[in-house]
Amino acid sequence: MRRPTIRKIAWVINEAAFGKLLALFDADAERAGEKYELMRSKLIKFFRCRGCRTPHELADEVMNRLARRIDDGETIRPETLAEYFYGVAHNVLRESLRNPETAFSSLETLPPSEHPKENPVRLAEHITAKRETERRLACLESCVEKLPPETRQLIVSYYEEETGAKIGNRRRLAEAAGIPMNALRIRVHRIRAKLEKCVIECLCLSE
Repeated sequence: MRRPTIRKIAWVINEAAFGKLLALFDADAERAGEKYELMRSKLIKFFRCRGCRTPHELADEVMNRLARRIDDGETIRPETLAEYFYGVAHNVLRESLRNPETAFSSLETLPPSEHPKENPVRLAEHITAKRETERRLACLESCVEKLPPETRQLIVSYYEEETGAKIGNRRRLAEAAGIPMNALRIRVHRIRAKLEKCVIECLCLSE
């Protein structure tokens, strides 16, 4: 089993701290090791999907921070372990986006001339939100493309007009389909429900 290799940090994980971290995953050492590797691979994917250049190192940094907190006496419940990991991962992501070349360095260690002009936390949040929006749009486009041609044309046409022209456009769609407006709304609602389910599944697979 691969042990964390961490650079650019003041505290290095030791055998005792690593053992405490593993114990949170499972009481059985073998199963704990397997769950550790699974979580690490998920963290690597988390950072890679967000454009980080060193996803393996960042994943190890998350593991290192959790191990240090546990070694310092912080109590983490096993049932919230995954949520805790991703919370720390988001913090590490923000730090790495501040300065990819010197990840984990505090702003206080930099001279004023090298301080970022923009608030780094807000910038990181903006970049993360933008990438998340791009992921959602990509999933939506993929899901729409999977619809049958007639269904795809209906859902696109239903939402394509400007606000003022929507009512007239939807009335024409209902007339073309030979159904009342209420029936058209129900049909579109069902299509949207399928698309939302497809998008959620797509986002989960791309996480």
